[in-house]
Amino acid sequence: MGDYLFYALASALVTFSLLAVSLPNLLHGAISLIAAFFVTAALYIMLQLEFVALAQIMLYIGGIIIFMLIIILLTTGLGVENRHKISNSRRLAGAGVSTVLLFGLLYAIGSKPSTVLVKDKYRAAPVTMDDIGLRLLSTGKEGFVVPFEIISILLLVALVGAVVIARRDSSVTYSHGDGQKESA
Repeated sequence: MGDYLFYALASALVTFSLLAVSLPNLLHGAISLIAAFFVTAALYIMLQLEFVALAQIMLYIGGIIIFMLIIILLTTGLGVENRHKISNSRRLAGAGVSTVLLFGLLYAIGSKPSTVLVKDKYRAAPVTMDDIGLRLLSTGKEGFVVPFEIISILLLVALVGAVVIARRDSSVTYSHGDGQKESA
C-alpha cells in the first residue's frame, strides 16, 4: 500500500509542478504551486519527517506562497493577463536544455558506486525540540534569527514596492530640473 501511495503522490507532485510553471495565468500557477507544496509535505510525512512537513507547510505555503499571491493580486488583478507570449522556438530550446540537464543528472546519479552505510558511522546526533528551538532563536554564529529578520525586511520592502507599482497613478507628472515634464 505504501508503494502505491508514494507513486500516486510522486505523480501528483510532478503534475502540479509542471502546472505551476506552464499555466499562463499567474494566479492559477501559484495555486498549483501550493498543491505541489502540500504533496511534498505529504511525502515528508510518509518518510516520518513530521517536523519538516510542518515547516514545509508553515514556511512555504504560509509565508512565501501567500506573499506571492498578494503580489500577483496587487500587480496584475484577477482578470488581467499580464504575461508575455513565449515563442515555440524558445519553448523548444528550454525543453532541450531541460532534457540535457535531466540526462546529465541521471548519468551522475547512476555512475556513482553505491555504498552501504554503516549505521554507527553515519548516525546523526540525537536532537530534541529544545535544541531546535534554541538554534532557531539564537543570535550567535549557529543561529537563524538574523537571517530570518533580513529576509523579513526584504519581503516587506518587496511588498511595499509591489503596492507602489500597483497603485501608481498614471496622471502624475514628474518635473525634471531642466523644465521638462515626464508622466509616470
